[in-house]
Amino acid sequence: MSDNLYEILGLNNQASQDEIKSAYKKLAVKFHPDKNKGNQEAEKKFKDISNAYNVLTNDNEKQKYDNDNNPQHHGGGNRDDIFEHFFNNRGGFGGGGFGGGFSHFHGGGMRNNEPSKCETINKIINITLDDVYDGINRTMSISIKKYCLNCNKKCDICDGRGMIQQVKNLGIFQQIFSSTCDNCSGSGTIISAKSSCSDCKGKGTYMKDNNASLIIPPGIDENFKTVFKDLGEQPKNSNSTPGDLIFNFNILEHKHFVRNGNDLHYKQDISFIDSILSKNISIPYFKETININTKIFGVLANGKKYLLEGKGLPIINTKNKGNMFIEFNITYPKMKNEENINELRKLLAITFY
Repeated sequence: MSDNLYEILGLNNQASQDEIKSAYKKLAVKFHPDKNKGNQEAEKKFKDISNAYNVLTNDNEKQKYDNDNNPQHHGGGNRDDIFEHFFNNRGGFGGGGFGGGFSHFHGGGMRNNEPSKCETINKIINITLDDVYDGINRTMSISIKKYCLNCNKKCDICDGRGMIQQVKNLGIFQQIFSSTCDNCSGSGTIISAKSSCSDCKGKGTYMKDNNASLIIPPGIDENFKTVFKDLGEQPKNSNSTPGDLIFNFNILEHKHFVRNGNDLHYKQDISFIDSILSKNISIPYFKETININTKIFGVLANGKKYLLEGKGLPIINTKNKGNMFIEFNITYPKMKNEENINELRKLLAITFY
């Protein structure tokens, strides 16, 4: 395995902290000793990726490593020294070295102490094509479930992370084991709700209504999202910050139009005679009506799409609009008097160019 700490995690030296944490999590699951019992190679890889993670998520250690650009020069020692130093700093090996027993370090032993962000909540809102045409600007009430921080306390045993990690010393090797914190049953929180609490009345949680402005510009599509910061999952303890609430939009079918991007498609029934001689038609176009005579299109063909420029949906963040395409469904009659065909031909010949 490479001596480069970034390469050990499958990253380059420009990787962000989120990328480092994500890479470590995947590799730690893959090479964890519990899943690779008796596999010394996996044990070695687990040690290496843990060492890489520990250095690169510690600001001071990472800075030294990046400056030296050489893991053998880090802190004046080799990887084993760094690994041991990391756990000694966190109470991992105690005062002893390699006694062969278990040492504990709380849930924060493999992470920094920065507050974690709670989960993002995604919700789908149904809107109409009229909403897309006009845009939306309204105040809405969003009710969120809050955890009472007066009655919900961070578990001191696992530091609010729900997991306890242990190190077992096996000669020059160390194995790291993770287990659910028994003190909080993995929740990271100890609930001591009090009926006298003015916020939750002893329930541990309460609902809070928040007024938020829902502003959607005209012309959005279903890829558009709007984010309400801090209105997602709420912290259970002071070691977390609120998550975000994201609204995704489902645009309902319209009774008159089919949407294609910023263009609208409209179907109109018309008789065979009117398709030739023309007809005045009215198209309900949101808050207005489009009145046209079909003679602007000439003699109509069944199923052909005719263009009305600028009568589509607004193009987002511009003053322009898409187009409307009208498709005529022509009802053809049956011939009931063939004796007049020649007369009809002559009449049509002198009527049209």
